[in-house]
Amino acid sequence: MRAAPILIATSLIALLLGACAEGPAPASDCSPQAQWRAGLERRLPDPVCSEDAAKEAHLLGTELAGLRAEFDELAEQLRTTTGESAGALQRRQRQLQIDIEAIESEARIQGWITR
Repeated sequence: MRAAPILIATSLIALLLGACAEGPAPASDCSPQAQWRAGLERRLPDPVCSEDAAKEAHLLGTELAGLRAEFDELAEQLRTTTGESAGALQRRQRQLQIDIEAIESEARIQGWITR
């Protein structure tokens, strides 16, 4: 009868020691710069980060990544397109350039990127 409580106590101690050995979870970096980079890499925003600046940085980083991807896709299409279709693709690319430059300028002003 006494063996069962000792076995339970031993199991609990082993479980607790195992949990302590894992160490603490890494701290979230909720800085706007970190969230900007996460957006550029198209990673999900950190759910712990609730500040408006971090949310905005992530949103704009994600948007910029999407615009750059679309610009690159259009460049690929332009290699095989001619005539009126090419003109439409070039106009869209120019609009994307304007939008990309605007977001990059905002990111520099905010200090999210330094180059």
